[in-house]
Amino acid sequence: MDHDQFDLSDELMLSPINVLVCDHESLFREILVSALDDEPTINIVGVVASGIEAIEFSKNVQPDAVLMDIELGDGPNGIVVANDIKEAFPDTGIVVLSAHRDKEFLASFVDSGTAGWSYLLKQSITDIHSLARAIESAAAGQVTMDPSIMSDLFPRRRSILERLTHSQMEALMFISSGYADSAISDELKINEDLVEPLLQTIYTDLHIDDSKEVDRRVQATLLYLQETAQVSI
Repeated sequence: MDHDQFDLSDELMLSPINVLVCDHESLFREILVSALDDEPTINIVGVVASGIEAIEFSKNVQPDAVLMDIELGDGPNGIVVANDIKEAFPDTGIVVLSAHRDKEFLASFVDSGTAGWSYLLKQSITDIHSLARAIESAAAGQVTMDPSIMSDLFPRRRSILERLTHSQMEALMFISSGYADSAISDELKINEDLVEPLLQTIYTDLHIDDSKEVDRRVQATLLYLQETAQVSI
């Protein structure tokens, strides 16, 4: 995963993101905290081992983002915890780390239409910078999927996505993976100044409204995930 892929504004970088780390495995938890502590954009405000602790901490501190594993031992799993936190604090970003392609997690967040979350496979994280950028993206209200999961998603029959061209579908997949315009340009091998006009055609063809408060990239990502019928595990 390229840590420069995410589409983030310079404004986001002005102040550190207050992050709660929740992981059941003490060693992995310590590794995450130690590594993220060196990131200038990340401020670790709490470290917990269970979902119940994460929920209680979030009620008291209201972090900008919560980084958690899906498998949290006894008690509620990361899916339940993430939904509880988002319901209470919609602006809190959620970054879920998983060793598996969890269809339950995807369905839960897609059905709710919630913005501000990222879903990453542990094995895809090649450096701590990519994880930090995913945290920043979630805190900024973006929705990003692990790129390796996108190839497992298939449009529903008679989906609105069928009206898109091959190039538009590729660009939409990159949007859903959190790619910035420069990264989309590299992947599609087109000039960067052609990326935004291409995205505009996607928004138009999918009837994505620019008057809504939710960013059009987020709307496009949620629509893409809603229109995919199956995940191959």
